Amino acid sequence: MNFAGQTLDGKYHIERELGRGGMGTVYLAAHLGTERPVAVKIISPQFMERSEFIERFRREARAAGRLRHPNVVNVTDFGFADTKDGQVAYLVMEYLDGCTLGEILDEEKNLPVGWTLDIIDQVCSAVHEAHLQGIIHRDLKPDNIWLEPNQRGGYTVKVLDFGIAKLEEHGEEASNGEMPDSYGRSTHTLISDARATFAGADPDATRFEGIAGTQISEKATIVQAADHATLNAPVQPAQAAAGGSENRTAIMTSGEVDKVSASDQDTVGTKLISGADENLNRTTGQSLYDRHSSAELTRVGAVLGTPLYMSPEQCRGEQLDQRSDIYSLGVIAYQMLSGSPPFEGDFKDVMESHKSVEPPPLKAKGIRRKLKTVIHRSMAKDPDNRPVSAEAFASELRSRSEGIGELLRRALVIYSEHLPKFLLLTAFFEIPVILLTLSQMSLSFLRVSGIISETVGKIAVSINVLLLTLASAFCATLVIGSIVWIVSQYLAVPLRPVRLRPALNVLRRKWKRVAATGALAALTPFVATIIIAVVAFAVFGGITKLASMATGFDLKALIVGGVAAFLFAIAGFFRVYVACMLVTPTVMMESLRIREAFRRSRQLTNRAFATSLAATMIMFLIPMFMAGTLTFIVHLSAKALDPPKTDTAVVTEAEKTKVPAAETAAAETSAAEPEPDGPNVNISLRSGTPVKIKDDKKSVRERVKMTALESVINLFWLPLQILLLSFSGVIGALLYLKTRLAGGESMTDLIERFEDDGRPRKKWQERVRQRLIRSGRIPSKS
Repeated sequence: MNFAGQTLDGKYHIERELGRGGMGTVYLAAHLGTERPVAVKIISPQFMERSEFIERFRREARAAGRLRHPNVVNVTDFGFADTKDGQVAYLVMEYLDGCTLGEILDEEKNLPVGWTLDIIDQVCSAVHEAHLQGIIHRDLKPDNIWLEPNQRGGYTVKVLDFGIAKLEEHGEEASNGEMPDSYGRSTHTLISDARATFAGADPDATRFEGIAGTQISEKATIVQAADHATLNAPVQPAQAAAGGSENRTAIMTSGEVDKVSASDQDTVGTKLISGADENLNRTTGQSLYDRHSSAELTRVGAVLGTPLYMSPEQCRGEQLDQRSDIYSLGVIAYQMLSGSPPFEGDFKDVMESHKSVEPPPLKAKGIRRKLKTVIHRSMAKDPDNRPVSAEAFASELRSRSEGIGELLRRALVIYSEHLPKFLLLTAFFEIPVILLTLSQMSLSFLRVSGIISETVGKIAVSINVLLLTLASAFCATLVIGSIVWIVSQYLAVPLRPVRLRPALNVLRRKWKRVAATGALAALTPFVATIIIAVVAFAVFGGITKLASMATGFDLKALIVGGVAAFLFAIAGFFRVYVACMLVTPTVMMESLRIREAFRRSRQLTNRAFATSLAATMIMFLIPMFMAGTLTFIVHLSAKALDPPKTDTAVVTEAEKTKVPAAETAAAETSAAEPEPDGPNVNISLRSGTPVKIKDDKKSVRERVKMTALESVINLFWLPLQILLLSFSGVIGALLYLKTRLAGGESMTDLIERFEDDGRPRKKWQERVRQRLIRSGRIPSKS
């Protein structure tokens, strides 16, 4: 039956067929009012007499129409129309260009990590929105993921076919913000083939099974029920291959099966999969779909989905919640990276494997081990062990795909893009450090020049060094806190201009807590290091001492204890430093108290300890390397500029014999006198060779020279310190965000915080917010 050439409901002129499925057909049509091409899905007239199929079609329209998301196909109309073949129900959707992910995987097999993450991230965004609306897709697979070119070199993902999605009638969400229990109830399920897709292009567009442009099909409907009444039509088991080649079936009563022609047997038959003996043919005389609402369909307990991508609880016909879709997303990610789904073969074997067999290790080159771990965790048999939401799954994937190299690359990009603002902010906070550095240089010159006494100079310099150390730690804490806010805003709201004033306003309100926690975070590693060193020395030194007493051999207990104390002190310092390095970001971004901030920092860094340790080493090694290089260059330059010293003439033994005795005595007397550089002592040994010991006290010239070199080093180090401190702040901010994502935490709360940063909204912004409130996209209290 073909509707091409007819006008549907006086609005849509049907042009040609795009794809045909077990329940309906998708046509390319033109909207008569706008002449815009649309895809019209028409339910087959023979199914119009069955209320359960109409209800499913209505449910598909409501499920897709409720979702307003850029990654969900847009449904524009739904209704009933009279045609020359009888009354039909139709669904109007946007007409898409591109192809399905399944078509891409058929040729490419596996995809690069970056492209995979981009696709999965968009799919997770759409699925998460559906879950918030109380909708579970239940049939996520590559052929329900459409990729449309976005004219910017990338692809916009569209999630298709909510025809078997669970859509519950529900009221408002629970007052505590959690999803109501009613969302977790299961309705009917369909096991469909991987070809439930629509879209299209021109006749030269992607061809799929000989059909140009667009393909729609709803194949392989397989019903499983435990002891519920079921149909068992004679359908040959299909092979659940990667491409999804299960036979097409639909749910019909035994009497209706007899009315279908032989050519359509694979379209209407039902194969009993498990939960009952295959030789048992019990029927009730009515279809499993013979219900008028989702609630009634729930009581049936049938199972729907595509075997290759079904969750274990879906295979068992149990109640489903959003974590079932997360399992399917994990299988899709597994296939995109490895080239094949985790389980293949006969659909019964595939479903049994989903229920009880652990997926084989993901074999793909160039993929981080932690990324593989996240994918395997999403396919856990126990739903409680999977990520809590699709958004959390996408966050973990993105975080685990990036190591220290990617973090540094992103830090350099952000730092170079906003370098003037970072430098201006850091220089502003470093003003006390700059003043104290100049003060130290002045005191050093006053001391060596004799203007102030040596004792007063030493005391003044010592006090200045102490103040400089405290000021450096205090200012560094403020710099890191403000940069964390700026970087977080830049990544959470990338289109908003980066401004320093909001960060300074927040810091002004929190500076006491930020400074206090920053000081404790800086002091804690050193205190812990001392304690660890003392304990290690006592333990290892004591054990070695006891062993020496027992064996009678001197095992050098002091040396052993000292070495152990040194090693444990180094390891303990970096371990405690890593645990404390995110204290300032957590206080700045999450407004935590001191104790909670330390606990939160330890929790975050433990999620990505290797990356956190690498970032710590880099933040230590880069300043050390640059300081050492600067010192070497300055001293080398000073040595090159020094005037060459006059070499003393060497007197030979022959010449010595010619020197009169009086002159020799005078020379010996003058040699015994102190040199201008300081007092010398000559000691005559038995061999007659004098040994000259020079006093350590340097001349005024040498002391002035060393002070000048130190001042030059400090002057050059100040701008380098500003550069390195601001860059370290960017690294700390990115590490904070990475560890948040590694725990499945979203950026939503950060976005809301930046959207409500205390600034007055412009009129257009307020209008947008009010419209979002009226449409239900955001709550009125936000």
